[in-house]
Amino acid sequence: MLKIKKGEKLMAEQHSPRLAISHVLEELHQSFGKNISSINSKFMPKLDEIDLNSRIINEAKQQLLSGYCDSTVHRKICEELLDEVFSDFSLAMYFCTAGLIVPSRMSTRRAFELGLAVVYMWDLPHEYWGWRNKDEDLGFSGMVAHLNSIGYQEYLTQLGGPENNSCICKQGEFQAIYRELSNTVHGKIAGLPQLSPERYSSTHVSGFIGGQLDLIARAQRSIIELVYGRFAKLAPKVEEAFPQINRK
Repeated sequence: MLKIKKGEKLMAEQHSPRLAISHVLEELHQSFGKNISSINSKFMPKLDEIDLNSRIINEAKQQLLSGYCDSTVHRKICEELLDEVFSDFSLAMYFCTAGLIVPSRMSTRRAFELGLAVVYMWDLPHEYWGWRNKDEDLGFSGMVAHLNSIGYQEYLTQLGGPENNSCICKQGEFQAIYRELSNTVHGKIAGLPQLSPERYSSTHVSGFIGGQLDLIARAQRSIIELVYGRFAKLAPKVEEAFPQINRK
């Protein structure tokens, strides 16, 4: 018979029995649900702002589909990419309130990058097809540089906009938001709750939720302003079709 040493027996007694994975997942689900239920009321105005911004993006998609799509590429960009932008920003808000700050930032980055790509690829159909069908990558900095180039600014001037000839893509703001989101994606832990067994509890992450909600809203506003700047007279059409905007 195999003899168990005293130390090994003590170690075995200290470990809890392994739980079924379904039970573990249910416990996690309940824990994240408690975070959402206990969200501080002071965050509600920002949550309402994020939700409204997502709806603005969705309404912009509808208006683009009805009055701005001159080709198959334009329709695909609206139907595919702007739906993803809407969904990812909504998920980012959900993850944040559940206490999942890292997934929230990852989803925010995806929405932010896709929102930028919508405007970038609108006038460059070959970039869209290469990205969609040939697994070509789009560089964030390259897209921002293109939208700030002299040639692109002149192109917009010839199209009759934007108003006061302002740049539609604020390079410093876009790069700052993207860098903050990318730091998390690349494994940097600055600005995250400390790693501990309580990392995902509502009390432990409450000090980080406000900053992440602000970041989501900043990213949304930048994308909305970018889309409005590219498409002349889109903003009034969205506001007319979606009067909740003026009641915010």
